[in-house]
Amino acid sequence: MVVIELGYVGVDDPPDPSPRASGWLRRHVRRAAAAVLAALCLLTVTASDHAPAPRGVRPLWSIPLGDEDSFQVSGDTVVVHSTGTPRRLSGYGRTDGAVRWSRELDVQAPFVIAVPDSGVVLLPSTPPGVPTQPDGVSMPPRFTETTAVDAATGAELWRGAGDPAWAGIGDGTLLVDHPDNGPGVARLRLVGLRDGRDRWRRDTPGAEQIATIGADPRHPDRVATVTGSGRVRLLRLDNGAEEGGGTVAWPPGSAFPFSSLEWHDGQLFVLHANDTRATVAAYGGQPLRQRWRIDVPGANAAGCGPVLCLSAGTGLTGHDWRTGAERWRLPDAVTRPFGAGLLAIVEGPESPLRVIDAATGQPVVTLAGQPVEDETGEVELMLSAPVAPDSRMVVTRVRPRTGETFTLGTIDAVPDYGCALDRDLLLCRTVRGRLSVTAVG
Repeated sequence: MVVIELGYVGVDDPPDPSPRASGWLRRHVRRAAAAVLAALCLLTVTASDHAPAPRGVRPLWSIPLGDEDSFQVSGDTVVVHSTGTPRRLSGYGRTDGAVRWSRELDVQAPFVIAVPDSGVVLLPSTPPGVPTQPDGVSMPPRFTETTAVDAATGAELWRGAGDPAWAGIGDGTLLVDHPDNGPGVARLRLVGLRDGRDRWRRDTPGAEQIATIGADPRHPDRVATVTGSGRVRLLRLDNGAEEGGGTVAWPPGSAFPFSSLEWHDGQLFVLHANDTRATVAAYGGQPLRQRWRIDVPGANAAGCGPVLCLSAGTGLTGHDWRTGAERWRLPDAVTRPFGAGLLAIVEGPESPLRVIDAATGQPVVTLAGQPVEDETGEVELMLSAPVAPDSRMVVTRVRPRTGETFTLGTIDAVPDYGCALDRDLLLCRTVRGRLSVTAVG
C-alpha cells in the first residue's frame, strides 16, 4: 500500500490496529496482570435511570482459525481467509455459523478487505516471487492485483490490476497502478465495486505517495498526490477532476523515511519523521502556501482527532491544527486512539488505561483491560486479562465519557487486540486457535 496512516503515537511499537488481521502482524502490547485487572473489571457502576444496563453475553458459534488466518464481516456474512494448503475463502452465517459458501483461492492474498455497506470483499495480491520483508511475515512493498468477491455468494465479481488505496467510495474503490520499476504511483483509477470498470483514471507521473483526505477521515472526498520534488495535486474522488495543489517541502526519502499527508479543517499537513526528529508543516489556500511549521528533535507526529500529537523524550503534546500552538502537555507517555475525541494513555504493560480528552488533555476516566472498538472506531467493550484456572476473560461494556461500566460475562481468552465488535456480535480470535462469535447485550 502507498498510504501511510499514523494512528498511534509513542516511543514503543504500536499495538495491532486491526483485531481481525492475520497472525503475520506482530503483537505489541502485553496482557496486563490477571488478578488486578480482573478485580477492576468486576467493579460495576450502576446505570443511570435513562439507560438500562446491558443484558449479558451469549456464545453463538465457533470454528477453527489458524495463526495466519483472518476474518472480516460483510453484511450478514463472516468471511474467513484460510492460509493453509490450499488457501480458501469461506462465508459463514453471521449469527448461526452455517457455511454459506467456500472456494479455493488461486491468488496469494495476505488478507481480506471488507468494503463497508457493499457486500463486497477485496483481496489484494502480488505475483509469486515478490519477496516479503526479512522477517518473512511482513506485507510485500506493494500489491499489483485485486480480486473482488461477493460476500453473500462467494462469486468472483472481477479481477484486475491495481492496489486498493481506499475501499469504499460510493459504489466504487480507488486503485493505484504502480510503476513497473518499483514503488510509487503511476496512475489512479476509480473502478466499480461490482464490475471493476473504470469510472475515471488519472496518470500521476512522478508521484511517490497519495493520501485520501476530507472533512470526515472515514468518508474522504479527495485524494492528494505528492511527487519527489514536493508537487501536490488535489483530485476529486467522485470524478477525478483536479481541484488545485501547490508545492510543499518534501525531503528525499533517505532523509525522512516516514512521511505522510493529512487533512484537517481545510488545511493540508505534511508530516516527516526519522530517528532523530519530526517536522510538521501546515499548508492552505490555493495554490497551497505554508502557514506554520514545527520541528521537534526525537519526536513522532500523528493526528489525534481534534489536535496534532507530538511525542518526544520530553513528553506528549497536543497542538492546535490551525496555528500549531501547544494546547496541552503530558509527561512522557504512549497513547492510542480511544474513540471520538478521546485518547488512551498507556503507562505500562500492567497499568490501566488513562483516558483523556484529546482537545484539552484533561483526564476523563481510568479503565482496566484491553479495549474493543466497533465498526466506527468507538470503544464499546473492555476485556480483562485471563483469569486462572480456566483462563476466561471478563467482558465489560463501558461508557468512556462517564466512566460507567457494566459487567456482561466471560469469554475464552484472546490475544492482545484479538476481538472486533460488529453491531451486537463480538468476534474473537481465541488463544486456543478458534474464531469465537458471541452475542453481547
